Amino acid sequence: MESIMKLESLISEMTEIVNATDEVEFNLKLAPNKWSKKEILGHLCDSALNNHARFVKIIISSYPIAIQGYTQDDWVRVNDYQNQYDKSDVLSLWQNINRTILRVLRKAETSDFQKKCVLPDQTEVTLEWLLNDYVAHLIHHLEQIEA
Repeated sequence: MESIMKLESLISEMTEIVNATDEVEFNLKLAPNKWSKKEILGHLCDSALNNHARFVKIIISSYPIAIQGYTQDDWVRVNDYQNQYDKSDVLSLWQNINRTILRVLRKAETSDFQKKCVLPDQTEVTLEWLLNDYVAHLIHHLEQIEA
């Protein structure tokens, strides 16, 4: 599946980008209410944790799973990536969660990707759609970290 291969390549790309980013730039907050690049990567850890649980629940269920949203700013604030993590720690966390997601998805049956879930707005989508959306979200934020 293309999205699985893309996720695998994004792990390498993100690693290179983060490692090439100066520590000062990685920690820089352009405004008090804007995330630093470190916090963006922390947000991607939170997203990965939430999506890992979603993917597993969809795969093991025989009926459409209701997908719950989460308050992204609160997750970043509570985890305090800005002050509690250094660059290598937040990168390692992100890599490991996404490698766990890859293991789950590689083990899934082809038919699992057509299983349904229901978004908070009541739209019904498949696991495949959710995975594609997750990968697009990663690309969006990878571009912010790279900028």
